[in-house]
Amino acid sequence: MEAAAPSDLMAGDVRRTIERLLGAVRWVILAAMLLITLAWPIASRVGYPLWPFVLVFAGYNAAVEVMRRRSSRLASYAWVPYADLPVAALLYYMDAEPGGPLFLGFYLAVVSAALSMTPRRSLLYSAAAAGAIAFIAPTLPLWTGTDVQLRTISGRVVVLALAGVITSAIVARLIRGEARAQASRAETHRLEELYRLRTEFIASITHELRTPLTAARAGLGMVRQSAGDRLRTEERRLLGAAERNIGRLNVLIDDLLAFNQIESGTLQLERVPIDLRDVIEDTASIMQPLFDEKHQSIALDLPEALEIEGDTRRLEQVVVNLLSNAHAHTPPGTHSAIFGERQDDQVHVRFIDDGPGIPQEEVERIFDRFYRLGGSGGSGLGLAIARSLIELHGGRLWAERGNGGGVAFNLVLPAGARAARAATAATAATGDGPKTPRTESGTETE
Repeated sequence: MEAAAPSDLMAGDVRRTIERLLGAVRWVILAAMLLITLAWPIASRVGYPLWPFVLVFAGYNAAVEVMRRRSSRLASYAWVPYADLPVAALLYYMDAEPGGPLFLGFYLAVVSAALSMTPRRSLLYSAAAAGAIAFIAPTLPLWTGTDVQLRTISGRVVVLALAGVITSAIVARLIRGEARAQASRAETHRLEELYRLRTEFIASITHELRTPLTAARAGLGMVRQSAGDRLRTEERRLLGAAERNIGRLNVLIDDLLAFNQIESGTLQLERVPIDLRDVIEDTASIMQPLFDEKHQSIALDLPEALEIEGDTRRLEQVVVNLLSNAHAHTPPGTHSAIFGERQDDQVHVRFIDDGPGIPQEEVERIFDRFYRLGGSGGSGLGLAIARSLIELHGGRLWAERGNGGGVAFNLVLPAGARAARAATAATAATGDGPKTPRTESGTETE
């Protein structure tokens, strides 16, 4: 089946550009014909000069443009070459010598066909034009049939065919480029729509999930308050496990919502002056029962205030994700520690554990979205979200292998001028004391 014409395939800027180009080319060819016939006057077959015939052809071209603009059915150039060929043949029939000035009418027709037809139809059109030339040329008054004339007319026919082929190839390339651009735009629009739907779905589902989880947590809290002392040991253990699992689900929901907001660029930080030490201590105390399940321990070495400007809830989320990572990827009995200090105008916090560590080639990959070390469980979002949240605070988060095994996560956040003054005043008043890690119960560890 014949492919659709380029005029049907082309759209947008490419179509408008080609139509403007075609209209300009037609008038340029007509102007060249008129100049030639005025500069070198030659009598036509019927004895009149050739330039009036060029003016007649120009009038025909003007009529074509008027019809294209006034009729929506004729707006395309697809029909024009079919009218051009007989008009060009009639005009050439009025010439006196083979390949004379009126021969350019065929160039106009072939170029118009190449710009408005499929390559196959354009080639057939060029062949038809060559046939018309071969049929008309021997009838012209100055035709002698000499080798020179034959070579001249043959060369012009070849040039005419090449013009059609080259023009058709250029148009075909433009069409393919426009088709690829349209496909790309359609795919971009589809992905944008999918992204919008995904964003709305995640926002909706996280909201819907929070309601039953909040109710479940409240119900379990009421059970613990009203009947906690009457529950058997196993029942209290199950109640604690249920509460911790609800907490885990809340963490996952927070991660999913934060990831969605980070991806869409809608996450806004609520910055207030805070002490990061308080955030870490409070969060670690909440996470302690989770570590107790695997007989793991957490020690804190936070001897000084870590005052920054930040979003408390988001920084809690960072600490939860880093501690959850330590809990999930270290075996029972391992030890984790958090060290923090202020250095000049920055706050440095270091999360370390003595677990199996991370292969060197994966130290950076663990921050990739959905990447899970060794195919382990989890969403693969925690560390990616933690890094994004720290970067939104103007800080940095990176990981490195520990000297004796394990892994260390380094967190650096800017401390404001107010935090710097407070740290200087605290140092002058108390001096530097020993840095002894503390357990969550407040006892010292070695």
